[in-house]
Amino acid sequence: HVLLDTFCLLLQGLAFQIVDDLLDILGSSKQLGKPALNDMRAGLATAPVLLAAEEQPGLISLIRRKFKGASDVQYALEMVHDSRGVQRAKELAAQHAQLAARQIEALPASSSPYVLAAREALINITHRVLVRSK
Repeated sequence: HVLLDTFCLLLQGLAFQIVDDLLDILGSSKQLGKPALNDMRAGLATAPVLLAAEEQPGLISLIRRKFKGASDVQYALEMVHDSRGVQRAKELAAQHAQLAARQIEALPASSSPYVLAAREALINITHRVLVRSK
């Protein structure tokens, strides 16, 4: 069904990934169960970094060289925190989760308790994606 495919794309593909990007920047290695800042160390510019680059043009050169300079990751992190990149990424993830929930709400009506329970569970997942801590 097209609505369910769109739900999966918005929630699993976009909202989940953006939250993962945020956790990589905001979380600790202990909390995440993997090294923090792993994406930047791997040369990846994620949503919060790309959004921050709109306000912090100095990030662009770091992104282009894939954060390979000795202090690039730390410098990039400071610029991300000095921008609205984190806030904008949170807002973007919330928008995608909200759109995913709307896809479930747009499914044909049903009085089946199983269908109603499944819908409620899927909508709850959209909220849980946004508040996960790892």
